[in-house]
Amino acid sequence: MYSRHVVVVENEPLMRDLIGKTLESAGFKVTTAANAADAKRVHLAVDPDAMVVDIELGPGPDGFDLAAAVLAESPEIAIIFLTNLPDPRLAGKDSKSVPKNAAYLRKSNLVDANELIDALNSVLKNEDASGYRHDLDANRPLAELSSKQLEVLKQISDGLSNQQIADARGTSVRAVEGMISRIFEALDIDVQDEGNSRVDAVKKFFIATRPGE
Repeated sequence: MYSRHVVVVENEPLMRDLIGKTLESAGFKVTTAANAADAKRVHLAVDPDAMVVDIELGPGPDGFDLAAAVLAESPEIAIIFLTNLPDPRLAGKDSKSVPKNAAYLRKSNLVDANELIDALNSVLKNEDASGYRHDLDANRPLAELSSKQLEVLKQISDGLSNQQIADARGTSVRAVEGMISRIFEALDIDVQDEGNSRVDAVKKFFIATRPGE
């Protein structure tokens, strides 16, 4: 009996091993890769049926870049993004970056391993994967923020001052202050105490993008 071959692309060794063993126990043949460069070499070597791809892969191309490159060569390959990010905007992308009939699963949202297996079987059949698109969940973390607001929130989490954010965005400090106030309001954070408000905003950002850490 033919075993479908899946490449797991994950830069965290323990997570990579866990995903690989989970898929093997479900009858899949599995090859793993730690980054986009490794994954591209594996893709050429084994011609897999599917890829389970983290978006954040460390230095170099991210999971979206990898998926686009692989699909350009093998349009029939099934793609599942398995990530901590609530939606593609946290990687500077948008929902259009998720290929048609690909799945997008948040690691912290998986009920159990069966959801990953079910999603993989669905995308392998090229079925409608809308039921496996956690990035489209209206209740996902930070869904209430616009793409620009998410960019500024990430800059705040990176420790940038209002002046540094203004310089990076080519705008005025006053405009940045207005944007930050709207972000705090959207996140239900007290806008009067900016020092603590920034800390609270950063906490919300890391809880949303790094659950469990």
